[in-house]
Amino acid sequence: MSASYSLQQYVDDLRLIGSETDDEDEIFRRLGPLALKLVGERSWLQPKYYESDESQGFGVHLLHEEADHSLAVFAVNWLPGRGTPPHDHGTWAVVAGIEGVERNVRYRRVDANDRPGYAELEVKKEFDADAGELLCIRSGGIHKVTNETDSMTLSLHTYGRHVNFTNRSQYDLDSNERKEFKLNVD
Repeated sequence: MSASYSLQQYVDDLRLIGSETDDEDEIFRRLGPLALKLVGERSWLQPKYYESDESQGFGVHLLHEEADHSLAVFAVNWLPGRGTPPHDHGTWAVVAGIEGVERNVRYRRVDANDRPGYAELEVKKEFDADAGELLCIRSGGIHKVTNETDSMTLSLHTYGRHVNFTNRSQYDLDSNERKEFKLNVD
């Protein structure tokens, strides 16, 4: 029987990968399978990762962050019928589903990106991400997440930098407003 893969091993592997490359394709190729390995090993999950911020519609639980705010890992849960506005992360992201199906919509900018506080988006792709599936998002990628089920969902999020320490934006599809996007983190 093989030994289990721990959160600490994942963090150690993340640090190693981060020290060896900043190429996003390489990070995704190397880190993606490790994120899936970790979500398959459920012994690291704690009951508090299922606690949500009702006003936000989801719960964000910090599992690891480097002292310089790089290489951040979170457990994120989504309440039924809730989600995020379209947003970017200000860094790359690797997301692995743990429990439930999350609806993802990816967007592309169609404006000239020359007006501060303004962005026009169009849908690029829509899909459901299930438990055991991987989603990799490049720096600058824009998406939204919605839990369209009647049960809480849970996923593992790994970022090149803690998202509250990046130039992260959320987007309003009706007004085309682009503004800062910060999370309430436990």
